[in-house]
Amino acid sequence: MENHRFDLNQIRENVNLVDTLSRLGYEPLRKSGGELFYLSMLRDNDSAPSFCVNEKAGLWYDHGMGRGGNVIDFAVHFWPNLTFKQAVEELIKVSGNSVNEIQGRPFVPRQTELILHLPSYIIRESKELGGNKSISNYLQGRGVMDVSANHLKELYYSVKLKDGTRREMFAAGWQNELGGWEVRNAYFKGCLGKKAMSFIPGNPETIVLFEGMLDFLSWKKLSPLQDASILVLNSLSFLDYAIQRAGKYRTIELFFDHDSAGKKATLLALSQLPQAVDQSAKYEGYNDFNEKLTAMIHAEKDPVIRKANPNNVPLRNR
Repeated sequence: MENHRFDLNQIRENVNLVDTLSRLGYEPLRKSGGELFYLSMLRDNDSAPSFCVNEKAGLWYDHGMGRGGNVIDFAVHFWPNLTFKQAVEELIKVSGNSVNEIQGRPFVPRQTELILHLPSYIIRESKELGGNKSISNYLQGRGVMDVSANHLKELYYSVKLKDGTRREMFAAGWQNELGGWEVRNAYFKGCLGKKAMSFIPGNPETIVLFEGMLDFLSWKKLSPLQDASILVLNSLSFLDYAIQRAGKYRTIELFFDHDSAGKKATLLALSQLPQAVDQSAKYEGYNDFNEKLTAMIHAEKDPVIRKANPNNVPLRNR
């Protein structure tokens, strides 16, 4: 297959998971509440249907493995001996499509009611950045608007209130590996759908780990020529899994917070990954990379601060 740069959003939306399973020879054994149940094709010891697919959301979950995700995640697990690129190519081939066919189609995001307990969210639409002044102002205030276009979207969604009515909302958002949306605005921080990490492929020899997307974007702004693979945890609860995934890389850089949880995470990662390096000294005096970036921006704008602190010494240490 030709050496394409994949548009993973297009593939996710245009390759049907249930149809792909059928083409691979797997059919559901039962259906319940809009979900299809299969004998797991990812394990050899499944005696009862424990591989669940939500066809509307395009998501799967293997209860025996405790893992799930979208159709691309399935391909990575189904063909574990292939590289990520090879697994995506095989997925496209099995689906009966070609890369050009899939990526030539107009991208129409699904209006999906994500599976949550309470409250219930509906994703109305995701748009490119720049059309919503409030979202743009928020990202500009965090110093990352100019490096966010390829990573964040304007996300429009509604939340179901206790009285049954819906409230329309919007935020800056990025999708994690299970199709959930991490959302941020000036007043709200949360996740719509399943919580998971976010991976951005790059240099296969080097990976950089961050707690949050805004810290990654801050690093990207100050290190624009870096080409490393990126793993954003979105929650330190995924630290063990992140350590496992990072272990195959020759070079690992850690940019965790300077709070108690971040320091513990750094120590644990360093103890299990001999090739890892703690890079948090780059924002010494600040809790995280984004806090340093925003302080630098405010200092540049304020002549009083700039005159008093010409070398950008962390203000909390002065």
